[in-house]
Amino acid sequence: MRKFGVDRQLKRLANHAAVTSRAVDCCRSCGHQEACGEWLAREDHPDEPPDFCRNAT
Repeated sequence: MRKFGVDRQLKRLANHAAVTSRAVDCCRSCGHQEACGEWLAREDHPDEPPDFCRNAT
């Protein structure tokens, strides 16, 4: 979420803790942790999340 600046935007929402918690839950249960970690390591300033990202929709 930091790579896209979403974490800063979420803090403006009244329910940001709940929204962040749901996003984290999606990440933890997606099954693409290794691919995601590799993507995060190589992408400095991405324009879009990877296709497999469940939080992208």
